[in-house]
This record gives sequence, C-alpha cells and structure tokens, in this order.
Amino acid sequence: MPVTPTDALRDLSSALGRRVSSAPGPNRAARAERLRRHVDDYLRPRARDAGAPLVVVVLGSTGSGKSSLFNALAGRDVSPSGILRPTTRRPVALAHPDDADAELLPGLAERDALELVLDPAIGRGLVLVDAPDFDSVELANRALAVELLEAADLVIFVTTAIRYADEVPWTILERARQRGVPLLAVLNRLPADAEDADAIVADHAKMLQRGQLADSGAFGALEVVPVAEGALEPGRDALAADAVAPIRDALARLTADETARRELARRSLAAALAGLPAAVEEVAREVDEERAAAAALLDIAERAYRERRLALGEELGRGTFMRAEVLRQWQDFVGAGQVARILAQGIGRVVASVRSLFQPGPPAPAIEVREAAFADLVALAIQHADAAARRTATSWTEDRYGAAALAEQPGLWGASAKLGDRLTSDLEAWAAGVGEEIRAMGEQRKGWAQVASIGVNAVGTSVILAVFVHTGGLTGAEVGIAAATAVVNQKLLEAIFGEANVTAFVAGAREKLSSILDAAFAEERDRYPAALGGLPSGEDPGAVLRDAAARASAGDPA
Repeated sequence: MPVTPTDALRDLSSALGRRVSSAPGPNRAARAERLRRHVDDYLRPRARDAGAPLVVVVLGSTGSGKSSLFNALAGRDVSPSGILRPTTRRPVALAHPDDADAELLPGLAERDALELVLDPAIGRGLVLVDAPDFDSVELANRALAVELLEAADLVIFVTTAIRYADEVPWTILERARQRGVPLLAVLNRLPADAEDADAIVADHAKMLQRGQLADSGAFGALEVVPVAEGALEPGRDALAADAVAPIRDALARLTADETARRELARRSLAAALAGLPAAVEEVAREVDEERAAAAALLDIAERAYRERRLALGEELGRGTFMRAEVLRQWQDFVGAGQVARILAQGIGRVVASVRSLFQPGPPAPAIEVREAAFADLVALAIQHADAAARRTATSWTEDRYGAAALAEQPGLWGASAKLGDRLTSDLEAWAAGVGEEIRAMGEQRKGWAQVASIGVNAVGTSVILAVFVHTGGLTGAEVGIAAATAVVNQKLLEAIFGEANVTAFVAGAREKLSSILDAAFAEERDRYPAALGGLPSGEDPGAVLRDAAARASAGDPA
C-alpha cells in the first residue's frame, strides 16, 4: 500500500508551528510561518483531496495589467485596476457556487484576507485568484502575493514589454521554478511595431530558457501569450478577449476535463512535495545554528556556576567565612576553659556536668548566633553567585544571541534579587529540621535530659556551627577562634550523643545544607536558558523538521 504524505505534513506543520512561536527574531519566525502556511493552506488540503478545485493565481507586478487580465478571464469587471498604485490590496477569488463548500485557501479565508466572489459563469473545479502586486510598496501586499504563489496549483504570470527583464519579476519566477508550479504566461503592452514586438518576445523566450522555465507550462512547454499595448475591451477594464484567448482556452480545458485537472493538481503537488526538503533545510539550518549557540552559551553558564559553587563549598569547609565576633560570642557562652577542665576529668563526668556549663551564665544566645551565622553564609553565597553571573554575562556579550538576551534581561549580570530571601528561608527550614532530628535522637538516648536542660535551640546551634566550622583544612593563622569553636562544639555534642552518632548526624546535616546550596545555584543558573527564549537546547528540532519533510516528499501524492 503506497505511503501518503498526509501524516508527515501534519507533523511538519506542528514542528513549524513550534518554530514560529519560539524563533528568536521576527525574520526567522516569518520564514517558518510562510512555510507553515504553504503546508497548511496548500499541501495538506491538496494531499487530502486531489479532486478539490484548482487554485489558479494571477501574479504580476504593479501596472502589468494583471487585474485587467483577471477581468477578461472572469467575463466581467471583478477586480479593480487604475492609476493609483498599489491597486489590488485584497486578493479576489472567483469560484463556481458549487465549489463554495470546498476548502478554498483555508488560511486566507480564516484570516478574512480573501474576497470570495461566486459566479456560475466560471467553470467548476477552478478558483481564479487576482493576487496583490508582488512588487507593491505595501509589505503586506507583497507577503500575500508570495503566499498565494506557494498555495497555487497553477500560476498565470503577467509582465510587460518594459518590465519583463526586471529583477523582481525574475525573483518570483525563480521561486515558481523551485516550487515546481505549472505556469501560463502573458507578455503585455508590446509595442505596435511588429519588429520591435517580435524582438521583445524572442528575448523574453531566451530568458525563460536560461531560467529553466521553458518546460514549465501547464501542458508542457511554456507558451507566452503576447498582448499589444491598448488591447482592451471597449468600455471595460479588461484585456481584449481575442488577445487572451489562449489563456481562456487553457482554463476551459481544465474545467472541462477532470482528468487533465487532476493531473495538473498531482503534478503541482508532487513538485511542491519534492521541494519540501530544500525549503525546510533553510529553517533547519537556522535551528542548528541556534542550537549550537545555545549549547555553547549554556556551557559557559554551567561552568561558571559549577566553579563558584565549588569555591563556596571550599570556604564552607574551611569555616572562615563567619565573623569572629559571632564565634567568640558562642565560645563565651559555652565557656571553653571550663569544658576543657571537665574533659580532663573524663568523658563520663562531662555528661553528668554538662548542665553546669549553662546554668550559671546568661541564657544561650542560640537564635542570635544562628541568625548571624546564616547572614554570613547568605552573604557569601550571594557573593559567589554574583561572581558566576558576571563571568557568564561577560562571556555572553561576545555572542549575538547572548548579548540580545542580556539586553532583554540586564538582571543576569548579577545574582537574582530573590536569592537572599530564598536562602534565608531554606536555612531556617534546615535549622528546624536539625531541631526535630535532635529531639528524635535525644529521646532515644540517655542524653535527652541534657538536651532538655540546655535547650533544643542551643544544641541545634551547636550542630549548625559544627557543620559550618570544623578543624579540617584549617592551617596557619586560620587556626584560632574557628578551630577552638569547632572543638568546643564537637566535645559538647559527643558528650550528649556519643562520638559515632555526632559524626553521622553532622555529616547528614552537612549533606542537606549542600543540597540547599546546590538547588539555589541551579535556580540561579537556570535563569540563563530561560533568557535565551527560542534557542533550542533540548530535543533536536532541526532533525524533526528534516525528518517530516523527507517523509512527506517520499509519499505518493496520487
């Protein structure tokens, strides 16, 4: 059973729609949107129904007589022409009433960008469209003309003796060649002198040959219909009927012969499907370039935040980030000298005497010390996050996508405003968890009486300081208040819970703190992928586009 392109075209339309909504810039979004409309407005409807009315589009430059040709083919004045340019601002489509329910240019119809005129005089099975000028000063008109070219089963191309060699008409003809759409052609406003007219017709034919268009006619070789200057129907805005008789005859042949009509539709669709991979490749290459740029930019952010997070961990490991007065306050409360004397008498007596360390002095400054310790940690974390942000942003300025993202979000030059509050909240939750674990562990041991006597907050602060400050890695001048505080905390906690329990408990608390900092730095880093907008960094959308185009082009359009 032959494979039809319907499913592949649906997939391609979806992929192009995602590209349109995420493309980093209006030009790239517009390119994908034009291709999506070509797929949705022409390829999918034609692939679903080869017998649908042919879309015949009359294309021409400003003043070429395009609307006059349209009126001549319609048999009445339907589309206006005149001196004021651009004249045709909205496409006019002429169709038989029996074809009114057909899917005629659905995209234009949905956007109310098409004026549909029903007339029983027009043959069934064909919708004739007068497009806006493709060289209009109005950008919207030019875009509509190109959109109609992409949606056409057959193009009637109109040019003049003066304009036939201009660049813009040949740009349109080149796209028609790439698109593979069959052509009928009119060379209008030829001079009255027969010799001059023949020379122009011959030159035009040579240009068509060089442009590989000589065999792109609706029924084989492309025949150019010459129309003399002033060949108009008396009293009408229309070219003379006899002058355009070959065009009328070709359309009549299509309306009368369903086989010929279907064959032309099949030929146009087959050419359009064959050209899909090349058309999609332009969009896919842009996606590839953006994906590579995104990967490089995100790698910069990843390295910057990873290195600053490691640097933060090293400072935490040394325990020197806390202010000396905070540590001294806690040492004064615990009474390092008295602890040393008790320890010298044996660990068993420490457990019995630990309550006396706290009873004579003032209440434990647990909350104050903890808040000060958290403030120091938060300030240090923000300092490192700021450094990571500056390094990332500085590197990004050297890339156009990165620079554009920074211009949109200048806050990426530093840590986010919410980082401090986030860390403070997480640390408070972490401290509460430490307190709960102390209660749970203390209730299972004889040391609970000491915990209750000293206070969960005070013991919890000792655990927190044991996480922040320990002797590992301290050298030289760093050994002092930090190391002394570490010793005091460690001995105090071991006296209550035992050495093995304290080691495991502090290690667990340290791991939870590390997770908090990891998550905070990850959230800071994740601002950068979000800032890149449509730059793809996950799946390979270029590959998705290419695959859908390849499957559609390989399908049988019959």
